[in-house]
Amino acid sequence: GEGHTLQLRVVCARVSPERQPMAESSSSSSTRQYTGDETKKTVLGDGITMKRMIDDAIIGVLLEDDSDFVEDVALSNFKLVVGFASVGASVVSHVYPAAFPKNWHVLLLCCLWYFIGSGILQLLLSFVELESIVLLRYKEKRDRRPYGLNVSTHFPRYQDVFTLGVTPLPSGSLGLVSAPKFKPEQPEEGEPLASDDHTQVHWSVAELFDERGVFYEEKCMDMARAFLRKYHSESDRLAGGSGEGKKVQ
Repeated sequence: GEGHTLQLRVVCARVSPERQPMAESSSSSSTRQYTGDETKKTVLGDGITMKRMIDDAIIGVLLEDDSDFVEDVALSNFKLVVGFASVGASVVSHVYPAAFPKNWHVLLLCCLWYFIGSGILQLLLSFVELESIVLLRYKEKRDRRPYGLNVSTHFPRYQDVFTLGVTPLPSGSLGLVSAPKFKPEQPEEGEPLASDDHTQVHWSVAELFDERGVFYEEKCMDMARAFLRKYHSESDRLAGGSGEGKKVQ
């Protein structure tokens, strides 16, 4: 089946000699031994659950107590308002003091309002948020740095390469529609694991799950911290800043 196909690919990636340099180079501490959490286990063919587990670990790193970030919830609040307003249209249709068919125009307006609200949410998901997992803003504003960051991930079906990417949010989450878009790159064999500007990094899921599907959460979090340090170091250097990376531990 399709699940067995992906499981075979992942297991092969762990034992194949060509894949070993990837595991060593992308880890911030290649000599450290990690132990998987038996309570966080999945089927290797279940790509959706695997991606969710990795996403949750990355978000955990970004929102740690000593992180420089907090979640930018402005866009989420806007979506909640649109959603409640859309559902609220049904309340209007029920309490309107007239029976059908005398209230047909009210029912029509309520249906139109609901579909408009649903359309707005679908457009945001399909063309604005894309593969974003969390929108962040800095706790303290710094010169030459954007208002916040858009963190996105990409893990296509029947593949073993997971991509983590960061794009700037110049005007916060409500300005996501005009912010730079996340465009995942799929590396070929032998290509670098990180983009030249350190805005993307590619991991093999064989580094994060063993053959039984046990998730190495601590290792994933360390790899995410290492990527964030490189990203901020490079972005500060290009901006002419001090070159000091953000505190992520």
